[in-house]
Parts: sequence; C-alpha cells; structure tokens
Amino acid sequence: MRNQKGFTLIELIIVIVVLGILAVTAAPQFINFSSDARTSSLKGMEGSVKGAMQLTYSKAAIEGVESDEDATVEIKGTTIELAYGYPVATLDTATNGNNGNIISVIDGSFGDGVITSDWIYIVDGTSVSIAQSSTFSEAPADVTALEASECFIQYSEATGENAPATVTVTDDGC
Repeated sequence: MRNQKGFTLIELIIVIVVLGILAVTAAPQFINFSSDARTSSLKGMEGSVKGAMQLTYSKAAIEGVESDEDATVEIKGTTIELAYGYPVATLDTATNGNNGNIISVIDGSFGDGVITSDWIYIVDGTSVSIAQSSTFSEAPADVTALEASECFIQYSEATGENAPATVTVTDDGC
C-alpha cells in the first residue's frame, strides 16, 4: 500500500476557485475607502463648524452680547452677525467671496485651505447645509437635492437663549 502525502492538483484548483469566489463577494464589503473618506471629511467639517460656533459664542460672551437676538462681533477682521451668541445661517457671497458668517468663522479660525471649492453650501431659512462637491455629478439646485444625497452637514442657527445653534451630520449615503 502506498502512503500518499499532499493534495492532488484538482483539490488545489477547487480550493483556489472557492477562495477566489469568496474574495470577490466579500472584499467590497470590507474595503470601501471612498465612503470612509467622505464620512471622515464630514466629521472633520463637523469639528470645524462646532469649533467655530464655540469661538464665536465665547467672543460674544466676552463682549456681553451672547443673549442678544441681533448682534455682531469681529473675529480676525471679519464682522460676524449673531443670533443669541452664535453665527446666523447666511452666506454673504458679496462681501467675503465664498464665505459668510459660520463659514467665515471656520475659515478665519482654522487657517487657509479649510474651506475650498470642494464643499457646497446651501442656505435654507435659518440653516446652512454643507456637502462635498464630489458627492454630486452636478451641483444641487436646492437643499432638497442636497439632502437627498444623505451625505451632508446641517448648521442650524440659535433660535433663543435656551436653544443654541446645532450641527447635524447625515452620513448614511456617503
């Protein structure tokens, strides 16, 4: 009787085919770098917006206007309109290029290059929605189109002394 050691060529081919099928079906579930990158960018922008909110509120508190419904503060040479100590949700393209209020504070506070053309800003009443332009094949026309992407940040201005500004991240569609 012959003592057989090892695998036959057929057995090895079957194992390699099965592993190949598993790799093709399972790998995309574990390796999704573009989605992770978009989510990380949103989280970074969320941190910038929250930092800007707190910086502005601190400046308003120092000047004693944190409880005023309509006030302004100057941060690094830029006048910021406030509602109860937080930046109002407007985008003033005439005075500051692509920036305005909350965006100006982020840009001024965190240095050049934080706010670039890679981001889309849409104002809707008392909120600014922010999304990455790479999420869209063409720029969204309104906030509804931006929100349909389910990959955006929304800054909502303060509505009262006990209702501070909020930042909401929606990253389900990233």
